[in-house]
Amino acid sequence: MKHLQMKYNWVQMLYWIATCSLTGYIAVFLQWKGLSNTEIGIVTGMGCILSIIVGPFISGLIGQIEHLTINKLLTMIIVYQILIFLLITFLKLPTVIIMILDISIITLSYACVPLLSMICMNHLKVGHYINFGIARGLGSIAYATTAFSIGLLVDKLNPSLLVIFFVCGMILLLIDLYSIEDVEISGDAKSAEHISVFNFIRTYHFYFIILLGFGITFGASAMLSTYLINIVKHLGGTTSFYGIAVFAMAASELPFMAITHTLLKHFKSEQLFVVAGMMYLVRNLLICLAPNLPILILGMLSQGASYGLFTATITYYVSDHIDGKHEMMGQTMISMMSTGLGSFMGNVMGGLLQDNFGLSIMLIAGIIMTIVGSLILVVFSLKQLQTYKS
Repeated sequence: MKHLQMKYNWVQMLYWIATCSLTGYIAVFLQWKGLSNTEIGIVTGMGCILSIIVGPFISGLIGQIEHLTINKLLTMIIVYQILIFLLITFLKLPTVIIMILDISIITLSYACVPLLSMICMNHLKVGHYINFGIARGLGSIAYATTAFSIGLLVDKLNPSLLVIFFVCGMILLLIDLYSIEDVEISGDAKSAEHISVFNFIRTYHFYFIILLGFGITFGASAMLSTYLINIVKHLGGTTSFYGIAVFAMAASELPFMAITHTLLKHFKSEQLFVVAGMMYLVRNLLICLAPNLPILILGMLSQGASYGLFTATITYYVSDHIDGKHEMMGQTMISMMSTGLGSFMGNVMGGLLQDNFGLSIMLIAGIIMTIVGSLILVVFSLKQLQTYKS
């Protein structure tokens, strides 16, 4: 089982290395290709919004098409992404074509996340132990390390090297995926009819409410993370300090993701949702109200107890509480509400507020969003705990 854990660790690490080169430096890459800030905003925003539609569709293919496995579906997605990224990088294309193609590979990148989660959950269901939290935490470390390394290299060379990171990461990911025993989704899942998003929400209303609270807090956090460089410079920091802050944020996720599986043996998921909701409030308040850089770093280090704890807990929650025939949709909903709706809302709002009213107003909006999202997480989780007692 140790070999299986290590292989799945590499699945997460290689995916996030490749994703960092695609989305982490998207502004740098597209500016190099001649796109304006407005055009870049359209690309990132559309990538988020389309993932809400495309994600459930792609996840729904599993179990509906005979002999289609997660590995085969991921292979098709990754091969397409590699070819398109190479075309965008090395061919001189019209701006509108670059935008359309880049939107497509960003959308598919978000759609891969629930598929990777399901690989782990399927193994757990047949008795193969994998600690999802450790693997996902190592993915965050890999993302942060890659971001730091790419930053140094791009300064010395040019953004075309991003495609090298992406292609190498994705090819190695495919090799690793096919070295893992392919565990198929249960018979229930395969024979089930596809459930629409609206029917899913009606069936699992508590789960949706929790995701709604998470989506709002995630949107606030995404806004603060996207424009973190502006906050750092406002407090007198440099680009180098920004790199340190991003690394600290990602590194803090690993310990909390790693212990989530153990915590769930002693606490209910709803109790951990309450803790994560409160820590989201601590995280974003520290960042928004930071009078200096050390306090800002303290806020970034709270990422583990907020995002890290919640992400690992909600992933296990789906496996334990959502009907097997709807589990893939459950995992997909996490991405829809966070990287889809949450990121779009936070990034668009953050850009508009900064351009029109300044950084301070954006920070106030971040505080308001965090309070609303955290209240939803805490209040409804506590309410659910009360129903267990009664």
